[in-house]
Amino acid sequence: MITSNSNRNIVTADLYSIATSGVNASNQLLTTTGNNIANVNTDGYVREQTTFVGQLYGGVGESTTSRVLNTFAQNQLRRDTTMQSEFQTYYDKTSVLDNLFASEANSISSSMSRFFASIQTATDDPTSMAARQVVLGEAELMVSQIGIVSNFLDERQDEVNKEFETTIGVANTLIQSISDLNESIRSIQGNNPNSEPSALKNERDQAIMELAELVSIETRVNADDGGVLVNLSSGESLVLQDGSFNVFTVSNDADISYTSLQLTSDDNSTSLNIHETDMGGTLGGLFRYRDEVLESSRRELGQIALALTDAVNTQNNQGMDFDQQLGSDIFTRPEVIGLKYPDNSDPSLLVSGRMTAGESSSITSADYRVTVNGVNGGTPDTIDITVALVNPDGTAVLDVDGNAITQDYTGLTAEEGTFNSVIGGIELEFASGSSYAVGDEFLLQPTKEAASVIELAITRPEDLAFASPIRVEGSINNLGDTTVTASGVTNTVVDNTFSDSGASAFDGAGGIHSAGSSPTGAGGVGAPAEIYFTSATDYQVLDDTGNVITEVTGATSFSNMLAQAEASGSGPAWPTEFSAMDNYPGYDFSLQGEPKAGDSFTIGYNTDGLSDTSNGLALANLQNSDKMLLNNNGSENLITFHESYSNIVTDIGQKASSADISLQAADALKSQSNNWFQSISGVSLDEEAANLVKYQQSYAASARLLSTAQDIFNTILGVVS
Repeated sequence: MITSNSNRNIVTADLYSIATSGVNASNQLLTTTGNNIANVNTDGYVREQTTFVGQLYGGVGESTTSRVLNTFAQNQLRRDTTMQSEFQTYYDKTSVLDNLFASEANSISSSMSRFFASIQTATDDPTSMAARQVVLGEAELMVSQIGIVSNFLDERQDEVNKEFETTIGVANTLIQSISDLNESIRSIQGNNPNSEPSALKNERDQAIMELAELVSIETRVNADDGGVLVNLSSGESLVLQDGSFNVFTVSNDADISYTSLQLTSDDNSTSLNIHETDMGGTLGGLFRYRDEVLESSRRELGQIALALTDAVNTQNNQGMDFDQQLGSDIFTRPEVIGLKYPDNSDPSLLVSGRMTAGESSSITSADYRVTVNGVNGGTPDTIDITVALVNPDGTAVLDVDGNAITQDYTGLTAEEGTFNSVIGGIELEFASGSSYAVGDEFLLQPTKEAASVIELAITRPEDLAFASPIRVEGSINNLGDTTVTASGVTNTVVDNTFSDSGASAFDGAGGIHSAGSSPTGAGGVGAPAEIYFTSATDYQVLDDTGNVITEVTGATSFSNMLAQAEASGSGPAWPTEFSAMDNYPGYDFSLQGEPKAGDSFTIGYNTDGLSDTSNGLALANLQNSDKMLLNNNGSENLITFHESYSNIVTDIGQKASSADISLQAADALKSQSNNWFQSISGVSLDEEAANLVKYQQSYAASARLLSTAQDIFNTILGVVS
């Protein structure tokens, strides 16, 4: 009996132990389920699951509560979150510019059309001051409209720079938070290996997910201590194994408004440059938008503004205004100060630049990096440089063969007031002479701000030069049927000292150079003033006093008579003094018909020729002329101003449309990966409610078992007593 009682006592004890462990296990399961239900709306919460091991002699053993997590689903969600965030940012920003340029109210193309149409109208009555005033009004409205759009783009640059600072600050806070959480998790797991700090891990995963929205990252769990190592997808470390971390810092090269990024260790001992547009996430989207859309649009708009105003200025300079003076600039020609690189020898040294007058078809939208290769003292000082075309991000502009576009120059004059023409339609002033040092670099951005600073240079409608400054007339005694088909002016620069090789034959006093006042000097011949035919195919070029400048024999056509004379003149040849000038005399004309010996055509200043509208028509026709480079790759393909502006609008529209399509795809991928992740790690109230019922039942059953064991034990005690 004793043995039997003893055996019954063992069984009772086992039953009690089993019942107790069952109650405790069910209670733990209810606690886990309740925690899941309570955190159903908690961001970053990963549902938990409690598992048990069975005891060898019955009952429930130790429990383990852990997060239900699929790292593949989690990593996929992070990658899709990064991609979606990048396209969302890129699209949101690009669509703003797309709406700006696509709006008819902001259309610069319409402003240009109204300006050129007003010129066309004014040429119908060139003596009407009212019509001329309308031209000035439309010119002012056009540059104002260009300036408004340019200022809007400037504001977007300020806005994106502020977003860089804010986003970088958030990213650095998250990086530090991840590092701190790693330390806390290591500490807790080191003290209690069987306890998982789920709340801290959820917080860390949430911080990593938020960081993935900002930049593209890769993570790796350290199996030894549970810490998470975080790297940029390009390989640079953000959170390291030893607990240290790297932070983003803002850096600038020459252009302080052009934000670049570096990674700096938490002790600031090292810095590492990173490629911004490959970063992904919000930061990558911001950098892509800035470099691919915003900065290129600003410069292309500036290119249009410079090329358009230069072409109009050049043409107006080639005409005669209402006061019968040579035309002048209608618009200002802005200058730009070169930005200094940090390593220059002397931060006070400057280089200035501006667009070369008359080079509208050469100006590019690129920036220009000027590197000093040599400095030579003398009278004047000279300088050797390399000029390289660069993109807004500092990379080289490539030609059609994939080579960087650069040009070396030696012996350029380095003195104040002297500008030297270089590639890309600009000219440079080195005002500091021999003070520059080898290795000094300067960055010139002639198109970046140009659109917002160009203004009207004239206020008088009389300054509009609608007439041509030359008049070509056939003698009334001509026997042939030859007529003037075209006359043109290409140069009106006045310099009667001829120190400027660009001087023309115009004397600035309502005439052209006479004998003794031309490049040939005293006693020489004057500027071409007459064509005299000695036969049907031979003619002489005479000055205003009848001196023979040169003779042409065997002419097969009568196009560009003076150019033919320069190229093939004989007898007295075309004067070498004329040839030494860049563009002398600066005018020419063509004839059609069959001349007779003795026929002549005189060339003179167009005095009282206010009814002449040839230059006005040339001004109006500029809108249909190919005056702008199609791109920066060194080709000479030219397009009109309207086509260039249309290219900006089309390019931004295409990028916005492409970004919209990419965003829709990214949204779908993120939704799929989020559904996958949530199906594993998310809290399902339906599932938890079912578990709650099941665990309640198991708890009640275990409690009933415990009550039964207690009754049995009490019965035994009653029998014994």
